[in-house]
Amino acid sequence: MGFPRSVGTRSLFPGCPFLRRSFQILALGFAAFQAVAPGAAPATVPVLSKPPLPPPGACDAILNSLPAQPSPSRGMTDPTAYLSVAACLRRQDSLGAASTGGPQAGRGARSPMERGLRSRNGLSSAPADSVLRAKLPSDKLWFMTQLERLRVRRDVPKALDMAYLTEAKGLADAEVYRELAAVYLIVPDPYRAGLALLRQCELDSLQGGYIQYQMENLLHNSGSESTPAELLDSLTEGYPHRSYRTAEVLEGLAWGNRDYPAAYRNLLAMMSLKDPGPSLVLERVNRLSGLGYFDFAGALLDKLAWRTLPAPWLTVARTLYLQIRNQLQDWPAIIAEASRSSGKGPADAVPGVTGGVRYPPFNDEEDFLIGGAYLNMGSPGEALARAKRLEAKSEPPWGFRGRLLKARAQLALGKPKEAAQTLDALKKDPKRQEGTGPILFWQGCLALDQGRFAAAESLMVIASAYTGAEESQRALEYRFFMLLDTGTARPHFFRGLPESPHGRPERRQSLDRVGQESGLWPFAQLEKAQIHLQNGDPDSAEAVFDAVSKRSPDRLAGFQAEAKAAFTAEKLPGGRQAALARYEDLLIKYQQGVVPEFSRGRIKALK
Repeated sequence: MGFPRSVGTRSLFPGCPFLRRSFQILALGFAAFQAVAPGAAPATVPVLSKPPLPPPGACDAILNSLPAQPSPSRGMTDPTAYLSVAACLRRQDSLGAASTGGPQAGRGARSPMERGLRSRNGLSSAPADSVLRAKLPSDKLWFMTQLERLRVRRDVPKALDMAYLTEAKGLADAEVYRELAAVYLIVPDPYRAGLALLRQCELDSLQGGYIQYQMENLLHNSGSESTPAELLDSLTEGYPHRSYRTAEVLEGLAWGNRDYPAAYRNLLAMMSLKDPGPSLVLERVNRLSGLGYFDFAGALLDKLAWRTLPAPWLTVARTLYLQIRNQLQDWPAIIAEASRSSGKGPADAVPGVTGGVRYPPFNDEEDFLIGGAYLNMGSPGEALARAKRLEAKSEPPWGFRGRLLKARAQLALGKPKEAAQTLDALKKDPKRQEGTGPILFWQGCLALDQGRFAAAESLMVIASAYTGAEESQRALEYRFFMLLDTGTARPHFFRGLPESPHGRPERRQSLDRVGQESGLWPFAQLEKAQIHLQNGDPDSAEAVFDAVSKRSPDRLAGFQAEAKAAFTAEKLPGGRQAALARYEDLLIKYQQGVVPEFSRGRIKALK
C-alpha cells in the first residue's frame, strides 16, 4: 500500500511547512522499509576495500606545481594547496609502509618527523620532504596558527595534513612540537604524540618535568588502544636519543610502569650520552638483580667498568657482581674474582685499574659467596677456610651463615659427625639471632644422606614452617619430592641434588639410577642437565631438557624443562630466535604461573 502519486504534500498540508516536511521524512522511511520488505530485490551493498596506492608520480606532480616559498611580506599564505599535497603524501607514506614486505613491514618511518629523528641534523632527507620543506613558508607562526585553528575546529583530516607539513618543515622549536603533540592527542595517536613531546623535551630542557607529567598521562590515555608497556616499547624503539634528558624521561616512565626491559635500554642510552655516576647505575643494577633480570644487571656492571671505580663504589659494585654470578650459578667467575685478593693486608692492584686504585679486602657477604662457590666447584677445603673466617667474626647474619657453610664443607669432606656437632651447637647457641629453619633443613639433608628418611621427613616438615629463608622454601620442595616416590629410587635421587655432599660425578651417577618409571625421574633429569651446564656442556643439557619436556608425566616439570631449554638456547650462537619461539610456544601452552611470567619477561628482553 501507499499514498497515490497524484496527492502531493502541499495539498495535504497547505500553509504548514513543518508538518509537510515531517510527512516527507515519514514517506521516505516507508519507502525504505518497502525496499527491504520480503519479496523485494536485495539492495546492492558496496564492499569496502583498502584504497589503492596513488598512481606513481601523482604526488610529485602536485608537489612540483606548488609555488616557490612565499615571502613574509605576502601575509598569511593560503594553506589549501599545501594541504592537498600533504594529504597525498601522507596516504602514500601510510599505505606504502603497510604494503612493504620483510621484517620491517609496517614499522618503518611513515612521517617526516620519524625520518628526521633518524638523521643527524634532525631533518628528513627524503626527496619529497626536501622539496616540500623548500616550498613551505618559513614563518613558524604560520604553522602554529594553522595547527591551532584546525585543532579547535576538530577538523582531524586537515589537522593531520597540517601536522605532516609542520613535520616536513623541521623547525627546531619547542613550541612547534608542543602544538604537534596537542594535535596528535585529539586523533588520538599516542605514539606520534609521544615522539613530539620527546622532541620538545630535547629542545627545551626547562620543561622536562612538565613533559614527563604529560607523557605519564599519555601512557594512560583512555583513547589509546596500546597498553603503557607497548607504547613505551614503541617509543624506546622509535626515538633515537640525542639528549640525556629524553632518555632519562623514558627511563623513569619505564620504571614507573614496570617495563623493565625498556628501562634497561633507556639507561644504556643515558650512559652512552653522559656519565650518570656510579650511584645511579649501581642502584639500578641492584634493582634489576632483585627483580630477576640478572643478565641486564650484569651488562650494566660491565658497561660501568666497575673495577675502575674508587674504593667506596668498588666494594658495592663487587658485592653486586658476586651476587649476580651466584644467582646465575657462575661459580668459576666467583672464584676468579676471589683470586684477585688474598684478603690479608694491602690488596694487590687490579689489572687495568689506573690512578693507584687498590683492591679492598672482601667483606663478610663476599666471603660467604666465595666459600659457597668453592664448595660447589668441589673444593670443600677452601670453603671450610672461608667458613672459619666468618665463624670467627660472629656478626649476624654472616657469622650464622658461615657456621652453616662450615657444616656443609664438613659433610663434603666426609665428616658427618663433625657436621652434626656443628649444626647441633649452632642450634643451641644462646647468642644466635637467626631462625632455626635453615639449621633444621641441613640436619634433614644430613639424615637423607645417611638413609634416615623418617627423621629427615620430620625435620623438613618443621623447617618448612619457618619463613623468610631460602632453606625453608627448599624444604617444601624436599617434602614434595619425598611424596613422589618412596621406593628404591628415593636415596639415589637425594644423593644427586645440589645440597648433597657428593661431587658432580657421584651426583650424576646417582641421578642416572632414577628410572623413568619413578615420579622423581623428570626432576632427576633436570638436575642432571644443570650438572651438564656447570661442566660447560650446554648441548647435552639442552638434549636432556628436550627429553623431559616431551616425555615427562609431570606437566609442571615438562614446562620447567622447556623454559630452561629456551634459556640455555639464548646463550648459544644464533640461539636468540629459537629461544624466542620456544618462549612464545610456552605462553600458548601454559596460561598462568611462574613459568609463563618468566617467558613473558624473556620475550620482552629478547625483542
